[in-house]
Amino acid sequence: MQCPACDAAELVFDWATGTTRCPACGYRPDAGDNAEQSGNASPRPPLAFTPPPGLDMDDLPASLGDYDRVRLRGRLQEAMWALARDDRDEIRRKLEAVIEISDEHADTWLQLAALATSADEQRRCLEHVIALRPGHPLAMRLLAELDSALQPEEPLPATAGLAPGQAPTERLVCPQCGGQLTYDEAERLVHCRFCGYRLLDADDLDRTDRHTTILEGNLKRKMQAHRWNLGPRWLRCQSCGAITTLAPTTLTTTCRFCQSQHLIQESVTHAFEQPDVIVPFALNQIEARQAVETYLRSGLRRITRFFADDVARIDLQGSYLPFWIFDADMIVHWSWTRAAAHGQHPVLLSDVLHAAVPTPPAALLRKLEPYDLRRGVDYDPRLLAAHPAQIYATDMTQASLDVRPRLTREALRQAEPGLRVRRPRGTGRNDDPGTLQIRAYTQFMTYRLSLLPVWIGQLVEVDGDTQLVLVNGQTGRVALDKQRRATG
Repeated sequence: MQCPACDAAELVFDWATGTTRCPACGYRPDAGDNAEQSGNASPRPPLAFTPPPGLDMDDLPASLGDYDRVRLRGRLQEAMWALARDDRDEIRRKLEAVIEISDEHADTWLQLAALATSADEQRRCLEHVIALRPGHPLAMRLLAELDSALQPEEPLPATAGLAPGQAPTERLVCPQCGGQLTYDEAERLVHCRFCGYRLLDADDLDRTDRHTTILEGNLKRKMQAHRWNLGPRWLRCQSCGAITTLAPTTLTTTCRFCQSQHLIQESVTHAFEQPDVIVPFALNQIEARQAVETYLRSGLRRITRFFADDVARIDLQGSYLPFWIFDADMIVHWSWTRAAAHGQHPVLLSDVLHAAVPTPPAALLRKLEPYDLRRGVDYDPRLLAAHPAQIYATDMTQASLDVRPRLTREALRQAEPGLRVRRPRGTGRNDDPGTLQIRAYTQFMTYRLSLLPVWIGQLVEVDGDTQLVLVNGQTGRVALDKQRRATG
């Protein structure tokens, strides 16, 4: 159709604005007054902003068939190359080519918003972003600025655009191309699956080894307005818009629909305490499965497995579990029943672990010890790119009480051999000093919150019987729970 305003060109459909317009004079049939578009008035300029780098290659609409998904990935790849060359005209052409296949790619609309030539065009692009990713923080800020409801220097509330119960999140993506991040256990590197960009080397991270005293921790808790209470929560995926319910203990999650990764920034009612140290995974899934197979063939296990059914499969998933790490100055009071000698013996305990989650069972988790905490680094959320993490369920105050029996047993275990070697002469027959009596007391305690790597899974036999299996993600040490019979 020829433009009725200038008769110089045919009307075309503009994918960026979603309207039909004349490329020569800007005339739009759906606009009541086209005087402004034909040059009689200057359109309002768009906001200048820099969108996040790259395009999400995994943000593919579920409604697309396999052929169109391949085509869309190809167009996105071409658009990413254009972005790398920073050619605005080529970028616009490649982005519009993406929209021709699917108009449900949020990153494409955000990039088009940055290239918009007017505020109206920019608004339409941003509205597409919000429709696809409700609560998108950058799109919401820009729309608020376009509406003059927010000044450029005014911060957007952290919970803006969130419905009740929705948890604010941060997407863990490559800063270069927007691709999915992963973690290389052998190299201790966080890198991009797509472009290979090396985001983080765990060996380069700091390790401050700061300990907090129990008194300081309790004072910090009393200064808080209310107790930690996560309550019911849910997450709207920033990539595909799917809604996923979150367990109260979830710290990171992967969308079950598009596999994009998210880090929970805070709970709806209260921010959780950040871990002090994280020990990165050293074993990948294949190595963890090999450790289980080796364990089943070793020692008495080889005999007991002879009477069991064959293993059909071993399912393993890596996860960071929270542990409280306690150091304690202990005093052991000792005496003998038939000797006057008595005294005190100091014992220093370091790196005593206490599981901060109810499952897996604490007794089973203790079989995975020890961990080499010297290989731990200061907590960095980017290390959670490949494996999910859990929030602690047992707080510091309760854990400091629960761990005391273990501290007592460990102090007595360390002190008793030396005390028996230095046994005094007694007053009884043959100078027998009698029975050694020892009691341990805690003088001083410090703590840290850590995330430790654990492969968690099931050993499934051919008849359906299962066993919970844990693998230390750093050392490969294996712990196997009791067998559970298949029902039916």
